[in-house]
Amino acid sequence: MKKTILLGAALLAISFNIQAQDVDKMETKFDYIQLPSKPLDKSIKNYTSKVVSGAEAINKKLMDDYNLAVKQAEADYQKDMLAYSVKLKEAEAEYQKELLAYPALLKYANDTYLKEKELYDKKSIIKKLAERELGEEGKPVKNIPREPYKKTPNIPYKNTPAMPQLAKVFNAEQLAGTYLKLEGFKPGATNAVNITAQLGDLSPLVPEMKIADMTYYSNGKSTPYKAYSYIIKYKRLITLIVETPQGVVYNEVPMEINKDLIYKSPGEFKSEYELNNWWSSNKARIQDLLENETVEKNLSVIQTLLNDNYAFKKVNYMADIYLVKDKKVDYSDYQNAYLAVIEGYNSLTENYEKVAAKAKINEAIAIWEKALLESDVENKKARIDEDVTYATYLNLIEAYIFVDDFSKAKSLTAKLTIYDIPRRVRKRMEELTVFALAQNERFKGFYGK
Repeated sequence: MKKTILLGAALLAISFNIQAQDVDKMETKFDYIQLPSKPLDKSIKNYTSKVVSGAEAINKKLMDDYNLAVKQAEADYQKDMLAYSVKLKEAEAEYQKELLAYPALLKYANDTYLKEKELYDKKSIIKKLAERELGEEGKPVKNIPREPYKKTPNIPYKNTPAMPQLAKVFNAEQLAGTYLKLEGFKPGATNAVNITAQLGDLSPLVPEMKIADMTYYSNGKSTPYKAYSYIIKYKRLITLIVETPQGVVYNEVPMEINKDLIYKSPGEFKSEYELNNWWSSNKARIQDLLENETVEKNLSVIQTLLNDNYAFKKVNYMADIYLVKDKKVDYSDYQNAYLAVIEGYNSLTENYEKVAAKAKINEAIAIWEKALLESDVENKKARIDEDVTYATYLNLIEAYIFVDDFSKAKSLTAKLTIYDIPRRVRKRMEELTVFALAQNERFKGFYGK
């Protein structure tokens, strides 16, 4: 028999038939308030939260250094330009000086040539022929001086520094509002717990090359080749500080955050050149991707840690409530217990003290405890036969956990183990035992008992 019931929670009824009765397992979803595992002073009702980062200070220093370098580069350039103008004037003066001297040099070269030509012309033909045979060309040559030219100095180069790569700046207020909320506490500075998340920098992305020997198969032939790839280890440390008026209660990097993560280059590359080209083209994009990813993931870890340790966190839970029905036998008490416990379970989020919830759950407990007095596991015709007995035990164990009576839940678990219970019952009993231990630890930590 399968039923769906809506009563302030999502219920899925799953039934199994026994000889005289129908025992329906009602899977019931609801929320309950989980007590903190590391409770703060009970007088603290408020919290403040903030995310702080050194990015602004880092970027300010980078820009200050950059602006200083730009100014120095401009000053050096102006100094070089001043020296250049002096050299330019000197070059012009030298050029003009050579221009003035050039006619005289030209006249001197011409006069020298004419004198040498005159002497040459006076030589006899026999002497001229003799000089030619000896390789001593005596015929004069006019040595025309080189025309003056202006030796212009090189124009100075302005060595402007490159813009620095700035650290990524996140919206700290938005991050705090998203990830540093403490459930069960109100935002406020009066008698508050102060929560601070200090963002560290993303570690430098230093790629490490991996070379793998691969084999390509085609048409029955194998061809060896090498595949190139990068692995990049990275992490971002975030220090969580939790401080109350009584002092600092937590100040460290959570263990899950303080570990290396790995980014792998996609696919494989056939050469080191291809791999380096991919990295050069994608480094900025990957940097931005990992900047965002590490902040979001690590702050999510911190959010979970905060609420697990210090908050009154709403936790979703799936309970199994067993309801017994029969056309010939009266099980209205189980129906009444079911309605009472459902109302109680749905009231568990009203406050962590669970006063109203416990009252309704205890109504159901009283009904099931009374029914258990009729238990007769050897008699298949008994109203509370073997299967109904086991279902009642499971109902009671779960209910006692939620009214914080862990000793009673433990006692009933011990009694249930005496029976030769089916595997499905044992499995559920073991699940409830683990849940009870965890809840009992929180209860003892919070109430000191």
